[in-house]
Amino acid sequence: MIPNTFTLTLLALLFSILCWGSWASTQKAAGKWRFELFYFDFAIGAVLTALLLALTFGSFSDNLTFEDNLSISGKRQMATAFTAGAIFNLGNMLLLAATAITGLSVAFPIAMGLAFIVTSVVGYFTATPANPALLFGGIALILGAIIADALAHRRHTIETAVTKKQGGGIKGIFISLVSGLLLSAFLPILASSRAGDIGLGVYAATVFFTLGILASSVFYSLYFMNLPVQGDTLSLKNYRNGTIGQHAWGLIGGAVWCAGTVAHFAAASAPKSVQLSSALCGVLGQAAAVVAAVWGLLWWKEFAGASSGVRALIAAMLVLFCAGLALVAVA
Repeated sequence: MIPNTFTLTLLALLFSILCWGSWASTQKAAGKWRFELFYFDFAIGAVLTALLLALTFGSFSDNLTFEDNLSISGKRQMATAFTAGAIFNLGNMLLLAATAITGLSVAFPIAMGLAFIVTSVVGYFTATPANPALLFGGIALILGAIIADALAHRRHTIETAVTKKQGGGIKGIFISLVSGLLLSAFLPILASSRAGDIGLGVYAATVFFTLGILASSVFYSLYFMNLPVQGDTLSLKNYRNGTIGQHAWGLIGGAVWCAGTVAHFAAASAPKSVQLSSALCGVLGQAAAVVAAVWGLLWWKEFAGASSGVRALIAAMLVLFCAGLALVAVA
């Protein structure tokens, strides 16, 4: 099942934006539960949700069902989607690591903003025609938003003397930037798994993508547990000692993210007559960074007690990010 009207396509995109901007809040809701431990449950929740949606919405069709798609798709396409999931997963885990250090309102705009800049530039020179003045003007605004966000975090960290051992917040910003580069790298690989007559459909691609996330999470999580970006080393005993609530928040986080991912893939696969362009879908998807920032600012109070200068930088970040997305969308 994919959207068959323009209204449903737009609603699917808006739903995906909300999910992508909200899933990381479940890690904060879990309390003092390290992201390395949270991520095991996140990956399980993502795979279970992908399978559930594939066996329900992906099978309710008079045309090509999830099972049909599996029978005709090539093993190379399946392996490619799996690989894309593993690459995405490292970027996403680093995004969560940066969130643990800097907060949602810093990590998401920086990481997703950089990923958007990279994909926009690559797309302009390889595939997507666009007005160069508007495109690069929008990219410049988003770059300005990233800089404003980094300066706000740096200044707030210094002013409040928060854990000076973090180098005034440099570590979290650096991890966000690395995350952004990785989050831009998986997209061409995933696209190739869906191309051609034997490419994966929406639901099959999501299943193999999330299986790549689950398999790689074992290695990534164990690595960060033994070489943590923050705090002491962890063991699997720490995971087993988690409460039911903490494990549940991880599963919910994975389910929310996966539901948003399926909605985005479905909107991008809608019939051309009711579809937004793939470039515009990508632009709207980046609005999730603004949603995450709003969660961090208004719900989690990440900049509570900040000086007027810091608040001005945060406001500038939001304005520049939204304006940059709008310009690129018009381009």
